[in-house]
Amino acid sequence: MTAWISATCGVQYPDTEQPPPGCPICSDERQYVGWDGKQWTTIPELGQDHANEVREEEPDLIGLGVTPSFGIGQRALLVRTPAGNLRGTASPARQAHPRAGR
Repeated sequence: MTAWISATCGVQYPDTEQPPPGCPICSDERQYVGWDGKQWTTIPELGQDHANEVREEEPDLIGLGVTPSFGIGQRALLVRTPAGNLRGTASPARQAHPRAGR
């Protein structure tokens, strides 16, 4: 089965045989959907022309993203502190390929 990813917003959905019938985020009237309509992709398809990017934004603040930009361009931020690390909002390719882009 395939974990489908919305090519418009970048949200990944559970493994199914066929793409979901729709995406609640993309169905919102405020969300842009291209002229070709709703498109779906997968991690293997994304890996063909996208790569993970790890960038030091400033000391102890690391940006994790996908290049070229995908979906709504989301990225994760990793804040490193002596008390531990804090990470927010991960991108789909980072979740599937934790070692890619190193």
